[in-house]
Formats: sequence, C-alpha cells, structure tokens
Amino acid sequence: MKKISLIAGVSFFLGAVFFALIFGTSNGVNIVSAEQIGHIDNTPVPINMRSFSFAPLVKRVRPAVVKVISKTIAGGESSYGNSLLERFFRQRRREVTGVGSGFLISSDGYIITNNHVVENAVKVTVKTIDNKEYPADIVGKDVKTDLALLKIDGKKFPFVELGNSSKVEVGEWVLAIGNPLNQDLSVTSGIISAKGRQLDVAEYVDFLQTDASINHGNSGGPLINMKGKVIGINSVIITQSGGSVGIGFAIPSDMAKKIIGDLKTRGSVVRGWMGISIKALLEKEAKEYGLPSAGILIKTVELDSPAKKSGLKKYDFIITINGKRIKTANDLKRIIGNSSPGTTVSLTVLRGRKNTKTKIQVKIGKAPDTIKYNPMGNRGKNTDLGMVLVNNSIALKRQYELTTAKGILVKSVDRNGFASEYGIRRGDIIFGINRTEVGNIAQFKDMLDEIKPGMVIRLWINRNGYESSIRVQLPN
Repeated sequence: MKKISLIAGVSFFLGAVFFALIFGTSNGVNIVSAEQIGHIDNTPVPINMRSFSFAPLVKRVRPAVVKVISKTIAGGESSYGNSLLERFFRQRRREVTGVGSGFLISSDGYIITNNHVVENAVKVTVKTIDNKEYPADIVGKDVKTDLALLKIDGKKFPFVELGNSSKVEVGEWVLAIGNPLNQDLSVTSGIISAKGRQLDVAEYVDFLQTDASINHGNSGGPLINMKGKVIGINSVIITQSGGSVGIGFAIPSDMAKKIIGDLKTRGSVVRGWMGISIKALLEKEAKEYGLPSAGILIKTVELDSPAKKSGLKKYDFIITINGKRIKTANDLKRIIGNSSPGTTVSLTVLRGRKNTKTKIQVKIGKAPDTIKYNPMGNRGKNTDLGMVLVNNSIALKRQYELTTAKGILVKSVDRNGFASEYGIRRGDIIFGINRTEVGNIAQFKDMLDEIKPGMVIRLWINRNGYESSIRVQLPN
C-alpha cells in the first residue's frame, strides 16, 4: 500500500508540474477587474488558465442585456368565407404573456431581439438589469431573418456593439446571455460548433451553431465573443425534450447589421432581386446536363428584370458569384437577397453546348415583395398598402363581437405585402393617423394622399380592445 501511495504521490506531483508548465504564469496572463478593462472595446479579456473565469467579461456585457415582455391576445378564430367578414372569436379572448431577451445597441435605447418574441404583440415592455421597466415601440420586424428592432425612451443606456461574425472560427469560446425559463440574466458558455447552418425558420440566414446552453426565453439575447462583441443573436434550438441539448443557433451579426439598418431607417427590409428562376444541380445531375460540376441552372429570366438587362439567358449555368463557388439554390438566394439594390455582382456562367465560360455583371434591383402592394381601390399615390378595408359599424360590432364600432376594419392583409411587413393584421381597427382621428375609409385615403411618399407615420389601431400605434414608412 505504501509503495502504491508513493507512486501515486509522485504521479500527482509530476502532473502538477506539467500542468504548471503548460498553463502557469509563464504565459504572462492574469485576470483583471471590469474597472481596469473599462467600456467594451476590442481588447481580448485576459484569461488565467489556473483560475479560469468569464466574470470580468460578464460584468462588462450583462448590463446591456434586457428582458423583453410581450403581451398578445389569444382566442378562437375562423377563416374568411364568402360573407363580408367571417372572422373573430368562438371562445373568450385571453391575454398571454411571452418572455424573451434582447440587448441594447445604442445609448439612446435601440434594442435588438427576435421577430418571434414580439411578432403578434399588442404591448411590449423592456426590463433592464436595474429592474426598471420601459414601454417599447416596435420600430420594425423582419420575419425572413427573425429579427426585430425595438426602441425605449431614455439616454445613457449601457450598450454592446455588433462584432464581425465572418471572422468567427469553429472552436472559439462564446457566452450566451438572456432570460431562459424566466431566470433573468443567466449566462452560459460554450464554443462555436459550426457555421453556415441552414434552417427552415429563416430563409435568408446562415446560422452559427453553438453548444452554449440556449433555452426558451434566450431568444433575442446576444452571443458574445471574448472581446465583448456580439457575434450572434440567439434564435433557435433543436431539441426532442423541449430543453437545451447543446444544439443552439444564432443569427450572425454581419447579417443583422444590414437588417437592423434597414429597420431603423425605413421600418422594413429592402432585399436584392435579379429576376430569375433556378434549379440547383448536384454533381451527378450536372453531368447528365453535360456540365463539369455542381451549380445553378437558370430556368427562366423575367422580362424587364436586372438579369435580363445584364444579358443573362435561359439555361446559363452559374458557377460563381463574386468569385465564390455556388452549389445550392439557398447560397444564391441568400447572397442576392442580402445585397443592397443598386450594387453590382459578378457572375461566372457556362453557356451553350460548349460550356463557354462567360463573366456577367448584374446590377441588383429591389425584390418585388418590397415594391408591389395590393391596391385598396384608390387612385392616390400612398394607398397601395396591401390590405383591404371596410368601414366599421354598429352592425359589424355586434355581429363579430368587436370592442368598438368606430374606425376602419382591416378585412384582409396580403401576406407578402406592405401592411404585413409592418405587423398590421386582419381584424385590426384603424382609428388614427399620427395625431388625427380617422372615422372612415374616405378620410383615411385623403389623409394619406396629403402625406409625402416615403414619410414615416403612426397608425393608431385597436386590436382586440388594446390600443397601440404602429410605425409605418410609406412607399416612395
């Protein structure tokens, strides 16, 4: 026993010496306090491997993370039929509270969160680290990337910056901060597990994958790198149990920068468009077409589209865009969709039976879903808002159990139209524009026609008895 104990003691001693040589003070690294580090900057947080701690980083970042509380109205609802309004509630309405996360990106109160956290909210409240609550306006939402921008009134809020997600590498340490399962401002750690993940929940996003624990309530919270920069917005988990199993996904910060910029300036997102329909060919399929590799086959080219104007043709085979190999339809769709209208992209295509390699420059246009709106039946320049309206009345109030007989009832909303982008829903009752009440459709149209195209207005709505305003930027 003594001999065994002696061997064990010697082994432990040698192990300790080895660990000290590898992770000891010879690397010159020590933990410093948050006060020494100061405000968030590009300096990596020093780490001493003998007493590993994220505490200095958390102290710096956590004050900018907020709790997002959304109020929605739940109740039975039927689809429209042949009658004027086959709508509304078969059961008692009830208020439902949802909780998510978000983070401040400016000292004057702009907050990033997920679209699904506030999607159908009639009221949004933000709670900060000092337990103060602020009513929040929804500046804009984008369902296609699951991002939303909120605004609270105030000054000198602590905030974090969006980092460069394109430089993130698999294996890097990250922290997820948020309000999982109603446990406010929880912090979990992990690494970037993978990049470029594609999920059905957001068609324009190549997600970052992380094993940092993400649960319900983390949605909209930041994924932080070791420089204190936000490199992702936590959004989705894959689970069979309903809880975290170490497979979570975040929206890359580089994509969020463009989306949030659009939401801040116009309340909706402008996407790029070429005007082609495509088919992705894998290696085996490509060979059957007499092509040397996988790529994108152009099936049709729309008339008067950017693609047509650039000289792209039916059956051209796209192999690169801006020098990058393209193998899937989603790759092309994301790159074009996330390009700003007016920018030029360079395509390499194979053309004809001889697969002649051709370079084509395409000037990106605006995606149709940002410029086409269903008319409300008026000649005015600002009335094509993608919704059908009817004048409210006492008869409609009684028939459909509305809370008021005043205003204008939204009969239907084009799912891909302008009104839908701003969160207007069928069944909403519009009763005001800016500071003026609106009693009927004629007044509504006259007021819109007096407002310059592109101007921002506030539409006051009654949704199931709750009054709120929606910020809308009129089409140009």
